[in-house]
Formats: sequence, structure tokens, C-alpha cells
Amino acid sequence: MKTRNSVLYALGLAAAISFGASMTADAQARTKTPRRRARPAQRIPVRKDVPQPAKTDTVIVTRVDTVTVRRVDTLTGPTVMRYDTVTRMVYPPLQRLPGLFFGIGAGSTIPMNNIRALVKDSWGFQGQVGFFPMNSPLGLRADATFGQLHARETDCPTCKSAKLWSVGGDVILRMPLDRTSKLNPVLYIFGGGGYAKFSDVDPRYTAFFKSTKEPVWNNEGKFYYDVGPGVDFNVGGLHLYAEGKYYTILTDRKNVHVFPVYGGIKFY
Repeated sequence: MKTRNSVLYALGLAAAISFGASMTADAQARTKTPRRRARPAQRIPVRKDVPQPAKTDTVIVTRVDTVTVRRVDTLTGPTVMRYDTVTRMVYPPLQRLPGLFFGIGAGSTIPMNNIRALVKDSWGFQGQVGFFPMNSPLGLRADATFGQLHARETDCPTCKSAKLWSVGGDVILRMPLDRTSKLNPVLYIFGGGGYAKFSDVDPRYTAFFKSTKEPVWNNEGKFYYDVGPGVDFNVGGLHLYAEGKYYTILTDRKNVHVFPVYGGIKFY
């Protein structure tokens, strides 16, 4: 019995030693050789840089200015609330005044004083060019006129109708009345002088004035001086004018006087 038990003990001890050695070897094999990870059958794509969506900044600025001025006047009686209202006046733009301008007009040539006994009113034409520096009230202009003095049928039915032409220059003083109006009326006065010449003066006119010692009225050219009023105004897109020009034509004796009146259009 003792021998049998000894054999069993020896076999058990040998089995334990063998099991321990196998466990130690397996642990060393796991430590030295890393395990390989299983790879999936389908690869999942990985993106490093993912573009961010554009950022839109929406700025809404709402500004409400509310100005309320309140003044409280304290009296012995009840409290009085007083409101001060500030009103901003907006004026229409000013109408433009001409700088450089041109004008053409037509009207009537009116004889005055002594020669009116022989001739009467008839037609006349005018052309002018002028200049105002910026909005200055003073300007200059040159003009030329041509007109007729019609013979009186009752006094001299067979007499010729005299003609008058002139070239001269004037200084103009203008006075705007209301530049905010579309009409833009501008009054002006002028004065100057130049050269005038009659033609087709009937010899009977000359003989009549010689006998009465009135001015020498013939076909000669003479110097003159003039003065007159006028007005500029707008109608629609047109710049119109009307004026009268009083001539004093110098002669050897009494002077000859003529007063043409013109209306026309200016361009500037």
C-alpha cells in the first residue's frame, strides 16, 4: 500500500509540474508575439479636412431717432406740459441765371417826337449777344437792329418808308425777382451807345425839316446813345425776353428819337 501511494504521489507531482510549464510557455508566447487585428472587409473612408460651409453674416441695422423736447413750466396753478416743435424748411433749387447768351427778337420800330409827324410805327428785328460773369448783376452785350418807319398815307401817300439799322453795345444791370419760381422773372435795365444809319429817307422829309429848322434827317450815319428796360422769363423750356430801347440819334440841330420795342427768345 505504501508503494502504491508513493507512485500516485509521484505521478500527481509530475502532472502538476508539466501543467505549470505549459502555462508559463503560453504566457511567454503571448508576450513576445503581438496579436494581429482583424481587418474589416469594407474600408471606411476617413477625410482629414472637411470644408466648412460658408458663413453668411446678415447685419440688419435699424435706427430710429426719436427726439422729443419737453419743457415743464411750473406755475402756481396746474402743471402745464409744453411741446417745442422744430420744423426743417426745404427750399426749392434756384433757377440758373445766364452767363453767355444769344438772343433774337422782333417787334415794332416807333418814331418819337419830331419825326412822328411824317412817319409812323412799323416792323423791326433785333439780334444780341451778351455775357454775365457767373451770377454777377452786371453784364455786357452787343446788339444789331434793323427796322422800318412807315410813311403816313394821309400826309404823304407817295413818300418812301425810311429804314433804320444800328450796331451798338450796352451795360446791363439785372435784378432777379424770384429764382425759386419756374417762371424765374428777371428785370434789367441797360444803357450804352453805337452807330445808326437811316436809308430810304424821302427827300421831301429832308426839305420839310430844313424849312422848319428841325433836325437834319437824311440818309447819313450818326452816333447815338440809348437806354431802356427789359424783362427775362421762362415759359416751359424757353427763355423769353421783352424790352424797349430808346434811341437818341445825334444830328446837327435837334436830335432824332426812335423807340423800338422787341420780344424774342434767348439761348444760354
